[in-house]
Parts: sequence; structure tokens; C-alpha cells
Amino acid sequence: MSDFVSETVPASATSDLLAAELEAYNRAFCELELPWRWDAQTLRHLVSVAPDRDVVGTYVERSQPHLLRVYEKAFLRNLVLSAKDRCRQESQSPA
Repeated sequence: MSDFVSETVPASATSDLLAAELEAYNRAFCELELPWRWDAQTLRHLVSVAPDRDVVGTYVERSQPHLLRVYEKAFLRNLVLSAKDRCRQESQSPA
């Protein structure tokens, strides 16, 4: 995952990167028909507590543990990250 909360980036750029990352996650959740919606505070918290910056895996473990009875954490993480990356690319492409 990109280090969009890096301390070496100016605050305004960090805010823009956070907003873009957050939008991509929320678009991915919608695309995958997951009833999740993150705000900036949630994403910042997940980044601060997630081992190896695995925000999706950490979120699932903490907030959606019932899903781990059916799906592997890695499967859910990869599914969401693939959709998020696609959404991010689409938002950066010229219309």
C-alpha cells in the first residue's frame, strides 16, 4: 500500500492522498457490494494499528470477524485491494 500518510509529505498533499485513497476504498466496497464505508478517521486509525499496513485484514479481523468463518483474510484483502487499485486507476484516467 502506498505510504499516503508519510510524515515527509506536506500536510495538504497528505490530505489529498488520504482523500484519494479513501475514495478508492469506498468505491471498491460499493463495487464489491460490501456494506462498508470508511471515513478519514477510520482509515488513519487502521493505518496506525495494522501490521504490515494491512488495513483491510485488520478491519476484517476487528469489525467483520464473522467473514473469516467463510473467507480467508488474504482472499478478502486481495479482492478489496484489486478493486481499490482499479477504482484508483479509473479515477486518475482522463474521461
